[in-house]
Amino acid sequence: MIAREVRAAATLAPALLLAFATGCSELPAGDLVWKQDLIGIKTALTSVVVYSPHDAIAVGHQLPEFALVARPLSLRWTGTGWAEIPMPQVRSTAVLAAAPDDDGSIWAVGRSVSSEAEPFDASPLVYHYDGGVWSSVPLDELGDQTGIVLTGVAVSGRGAEVDVRAVGDSLNQAGKIFRYSGGHWSVMALPPDLVGATWTVHAITRTRAGVWYAVGRRAGQLGGTILVDEGAGWRSMTGPPLDVDWTAVAGDGRAIPYLAGNIPGTETQGLLYKLRRGRWVEVPIERRTSSTFHLLGLGFDAEGNGWAVGGLDPSKPFFAGTTPSGWLESQVEAEVEEHPEQEEVAGGDLTGIAVHSESVAFAVGSALETGLEGQSEFQPRIFRLTFRPAGETDLPPQPPAP
Repeated sequence: MIAREVRAAATLAPALLLAFATGCSELPAGDLVWKQDLIGIKTALTSVVVYSPHDAIAVGHQLPEFALVARPLSLRWTGTGWAEIPMPQVRSTAVLAAAPDDDGSIWAVGRSVSSEAEPFDASPLVYHYDGGVWSSVPLDELGDQTGIVLTGVAVSGRGAEVDVRAVGDSLNQAGKIFRYSGGHWSVMALPPDLVGATWTVHAITRTRAGVWYAVGRRAGQLGGTILVDEGAGWRSMTGPPLDVDWTAVAGDGRAIPYLAGNIPGTETQGLLYKLRRGRWVEVPIERRTSSTFHLLGLGFDAEGNGWAVGGLDPSKPFFAGTTPSGWLESQVEAEVEEHPEQEEVAGGDLTGIAVHSESVAFAVGSALETGLEGQSEFQPRIFRLTFRPAGETDLPPQPPAP
């Protein structure tokens, strides 16, 4: 359970706040804020699924100091705190993405290795959450898939009609797409232009129109990896004319696909694009800070309320959301956790975002805490979008638990 909770706020666009303050008589005056939960469990969180303001499930993995074997970890938000849900462990396990089906059960993917000291023998992993219990999903019928790390998953349908698609790659060189349909797993056929190419696929989604998109990077070719399946199999799609590594893809309430990614380099720079009349066009994000940022997660609700998340240099979370006037960066005023003086904390990126409604969303990620002797341990990053009535102030940080 939660050891302690500290709040932090990220203020949204004035135009959006005005709607809450004056545009609806059913809501009191106030605004929307991102509030951070500090929990006593040291873990990396990678993805989150939200059911309601009082029910969400996050997944990730835990690697204690000096340990060489990570264990999978799942946390459930109960409305008052976060409770751990056990997950089966296979060797050293990292859970990297999760998505719900139409029944509300969750499919999660990742990889296992013998040891985090030499993580060179990766095998793909799939988990299924149903009836309050996580179970491992066997992939034996796929044959030998050594070297594959699964980093994205999307799901359509339910029960016997469920269609699960998991994406990943081998050593950042050759992408793979697995499919579970009709009770069986298969390796999906890919476009012929990818044969012999060096390419990756990081993320996948299915829009409300039933179209699948999978994205990543393609070495030596502008536009990155953009694959589309409209029902006749995967085909490559031309991207914008720039060297880009797409890290996230999602469809809005009108089934318009959006891409989030970064321009590779010494200082990565985040980009947001959407498909308009068959062409990918950039979606500007109005900045409220001057630091470079990168994007790692993207999500929408059924009404089209959207959020893009990632990292803001140096070592801060990044939020940008939809407003009536466009996309706007949200400044984060997070409380800083207490650490021993000899320890350093780096990272703080957000990698997962789940949007339930205009006023309810969850974002997760992690930072890395490192000591003088080289020991390291993940710290979770959990943010919740909540409504704060006018006049309410954030509570001061609670003292660390003894």
